[in-house]
Parts: sequence; structure tokens; C-alpha cells
Amino acid sequence: MLVGSHLSIAGGMHLAIEAAVRLGLDCVQVFTKNQRQWKVKPLRQDEVDAFRAAVRAAGWDRHPERRLVSHNSYLVNLASPLRAMRARSRALQVEEIERCEALGIPSCVMHPGAHLGTAGDPRDEAAGIKRLAAELDAIHRSTRGCRTVTCIENTVGSGTNLGGPLEHLGRIRASVADPDRVAFCIDTCHATAFGHDASTPAKARAFWSHARKALGAGTVRVIHANDSKGALGSHLDRHEHLGRGACGRAFFASIANAAALRHVPMVMETPKEGRLRGRDPDRANAAWLRALALLMAAALPMLAIGGCRPWAKPESEVAAMRAGTAVEPTPEEADRMRRAQAVAQRGDYQQALVEFRSILAENPRLVDAQLAVGRTTMAQGDLRAAQRSYEAAIRADPRNVDAQVGLAGVHAAAGRPDDAMKCYRQALVIAPADLRAVRGVADMLEVTNQSSAALPFVERLCADPGADADTWTRLGQAYLRAGRNADATAAFEEAVALGEVGQPTMDGLVAAYAAELRYVEAASAAGEYARRWPTAAASERAAWLAFRAGDYGRAIAAYRAAAQQDPRSIKAWNGVGVCALNAWILSDRLDGAAREEARGAFERSLAIEPAQPQVTKLLQSWAP
Repeated sequence: MLVGSHLSIAGGMHLAIEAAVRLGLDCVQVFTKNQRQWKVKPLRQDEVDAFRAAVRAAGWDRHPERRLVSHNSYLVNLASPLRAMRARSRALQVEEIERCEALGIPSCVMHPGAHLGTAGDPRDEAAGIKRLAAELDAIHRSTRGCRTVTCIENTVGSGTNLGGPLEHLGRIRASVADPDRVAFCIDTCHATAFGHDASTPAKARAFWSHARKALGAGTVRVIHANDSKGALGSHLDRHEHLGRGACGRAFFASIANAAALRHVPMVMETPKEGRLRGRDPDRANAAWLRALALLMAAALPMLAIGGCRPWAKPESEVAAMRAGTAVEPTPEEADRMRRAQAVAQRGDYQQALVEFRSILAENPRLVDAQLAVGRTTMAQGDLRAAQRSYEAAIRADPRNVDAQVGLAGVHAAAGRPDDAMKCYRQALVIAPADLRAVRGVADMLEVTNQSSAALPFVERLCADPGADADTWTRLGQAYLRAGRNADATAAFEEAVALGEVGQPTMDGLVAAYAAELRYVEAASAAGEYARRWPTAAASERAAWLAFRAGDYGRAIAAYRAAAQQDPRSIKAWNGVGVCALNAWILSDRLDGAAREEARGAFERSLAIEPAQPQVTKLLQSWAP
């Protein structure tokens, strides 16, 4: 999966490439000129040279069609019934293609435009498509020899705009004289806002099946990965951060896990302002999409978009085996693997290992089988065998993240945190968004008493949209250790908001509130903790915090509860005594019952531990 973003060219187009690399992105989309002006400033040779040099430095010159995308001017409307408008638009689009050719940008995204007739009228739509196709033919004749492909983008279908129905796009390509110079860009926000529902796995499968029929196989050259602020069918073109709009997780899972889209640039046009989950918005959105691919959440079968794999091994895989590199399983091998994994899940590890090793005997370079042996022997507790299998998988495929993470787990289980750390860090070099590796680094740093160094990795875990209450609790505890009390409070509150609250979360929240001297909130949280998990210590803490908050009634009630829970608790009896004595004084010494309770509580405390001079003094001075 190739994840990128539309980035600014302010200061020079080459800076967009450098920014993409700095953000850890795989591809980029740019405007090659001001997208809202008809007047075009000529492209200077030094600009071209700087851009191409940045592309080479990024290593993106090998497969530029996977890395570089331009978006044409918003002013272009080749479907217009006005001849002057079409002529002006044609000239601007020719300029765009020539600029892309000079810069080495293989894909140019273009909106299909508006027919400007009656909205929804099939005749006006057909006329607009015919005009658009004729203009594209003219543009192709003017740019003969150029390799840049025009990628027509689906739209929200508002007003008289073409491109809401995917059939519009397919008819455009079918109408041009040179269809090889036309491909498509699918925008997830636009699809949802038009009314294409892909919000569940089944609906996403149906959408891509529809797209394949309407557009043809292999014609999607760019994906715009945007969530939709507008509801399904709203026709509102407003982009939202991934996972926060109406598109649905399954829609993004379908593009993240589709074999046919593996080398298609997925460009985010999401908001750039501020921070998202504590990070640059592009970083955070890219991490969310990559995590979705790693987790295979709501994934679609690859055949839904990419077709079935052949039943025989492709020549490329046979050649790869001869060269000694890792290969993918054939369908037969994959089926045997699934059956063996089902056996392992039932707990019959030995029988599963027999099948996995049988597969490996036939295909020694099958990394999936090596990983399966590693997981199974690890489940058996055979760390040496698991280590051998994971190391074999790494030899076959040094960039296999599962193998690196698996080997790290073996080292961690064997008490070798330094070796585990090396593997986890290598996994992060390969896949910076892999949460297993991030969590592993954090674990190993904490195990080796490097809590401050672990904190950024725990923060990265919480930057993931799927972070659960336990993860946020862990971050809160890390912030407490670092003395960042306000941040700790925010983290524990986030954990509470995520659902059922456990003891560590509530305990941390109490500690964070107290560290911030927010005694009212601390007392309330401590009282809830003592109610859920009643112990004398919990009641004593709730009482002390209530006293600090000035809630003496709640304080004495909690101290009484602690004394009942542990009749030999000196803290509890002394707390009851101090609170009762305080109540007597606040009553202008008229509440005799409070004074008697204070005397009795101090006497019980001294009976348990006589050597308490301060308690003795209180008893003699105020409650003789």
C-alpha cells in the first residue's frame, strides 16, 4: 500500500517531495501551478531540475507512476456547452500535461466538469460526456508522445457536475479515440457523498464490483483517500480526517487490503490545520490507514477487486524460488496452511507442525509456513525451535515484519531484552506504523528501567484510533512517572471515556488529580474506586482526599468505612477522631456526640499502638 498526501509547492515544487519524505509518506500529489488562475507562469528549467533531483534523492524515479500525481486546475471544464470556455479549458489542460511531462509526473487527476444543462437530465449528461471526450481527443492530439495519463475523478454529483455515477467515467473513457491515455481516480469522500455506500465489508465489495463493471479492470490509477464530513448521499464535497466521517472503516479497509490497488498511490486530501492525535495530520492519517492494512480490519477478499490468483505458480514466483528469495503461497498451499492453522487453534500443535513442516519440505522458501512453525512452537513453549523458524523466515525475507516481531517475542520471553529491542527496532525500520513493534519497544524500554525513553512510543500507541482504555492508562502512568501531571490526567480521562473502567485506570486517575492538587475531583474518583473495589486502604485514601477537599462529612464516612473494613487500622481510627473533633469544633463545641466519637476513636487507635504522642496529646487536650 502506498500512502501519500496532497502537499504544498510553496517555495518550490521540490519542497513537496522533501516534505513527503520527511513525513514518512510513499507518494505525493501537487498542483504544478496556481489551480485557481487562468494565467500560467512558465515552468523554469531550474524548477524542473530541482524537482527531478528531489525525486531521485527520494528513490521515486524508478516507479514514478506509483509516487507522483498532479491535480489539474479547478477552472477546467471540458464538458461545458460554451465553446469559448472549452477552448480556454483545453489550453489550460494541454499546459498541465506538458508541465507534467517536463517534471516526470505520470498521472494527472482531472474533474469531469459540468454540462450546465438541466441537473439529472440524461440527454444533457450525454451531451456533456460527448463534448468532454471530443476535447480529450483534441488534447491528446496536441500532446502526442506525452506519457502522462489523465485520471478522471468521480465527484459528489452536485448540480450539473458529471462523475457522480461511475458509469459517467466509464462512458468518457469508452468515447475517446485513445483510451490508454485515460484512467480514473476514485475519491472515497466523493463516492460516499454521492450515495455509493461502502460502509460495511459487504457493501464495500459491492461498490468495487460495481466500479470494476463500470470502469473496467485495472483502470484505477489514483485513489483519493478522504473521509466525508457530509452524510451518505449529501452531495457535500467536504473532506474529513480518516475514520472520523461518513465513509466507514470498511471502505478504507477495502482500499488498504486490495491486491489490485497495492501499487496505486493513495493520496490524502484531508485537513492540514492543527494537530491530530498529537501529531502532524498527514502523519496521523497515514498511520491510521497503515494500521488498518496491518490489522486487516474489515478486509475484503482480494478477488473482490483484483480477481482470483491462478492455480499454478506464476513464472515470477518460480524464478524467485530459483533465486533463493521468499515466495507467496499458491492457492493449494494457502488452503493447506489454513487447515493446519485451524488444527493449531484447537490446541493440537504437534499435528499442525507435521503439516506445516510438510509444506516447507516441498517449498523451503515459503515464509508464511516458517512463520506458522514459529508461532506454533512458541505456543508450545519451545523457544529454541521458534527462534530457528523466525530466523529462517528472516533469512528468506529480511523485510518481513511478522518475522522480526516474532523473533523479538522469543527474545523477550527468554529474558533477552536487548536482542528483543534490536528486532523490534528493525521491524519499525521496515514498517514505522506497526503497533506491535511500537508496543514491543515500549515494553523493552520499561523492562530495562528506561521509562522516559519509552514514553514517546507509548504516545505513538495512543495516537492510533484503535487505542483502548488499557493503552491510554499505560500512557497516563508513564506521564505520572515523568511528572507531567496534567497530561496524565488527560490520558486517564480518555481511558475512562473509552468504556468499562478497570482498577489501574481509576487508581491512576485519582493519583493524577491529587498530583494536580485537584482534590475535589480526586476525592470523587477515590470514592468511586472505594465503592467498586472496597478495601480499608481505598477508603482511607478517599477519606484523606475528601478531607483535603473540605468535604468533612464525606471524609468521616469514608474513615468509618475503613475502620469497619480493618478494625486494626490506626489510620482509619485516627481519621475518624480528627474528623469528629473537627465537627465538634465547627459546631462551636456544642456537638457532644462528635466529641464522644473523637474520644472513642483516639482510644481505639492508642489501644492498637500506644506510642503515638500526637494522638495522646489530642486526646488529652480536646477530648479528655
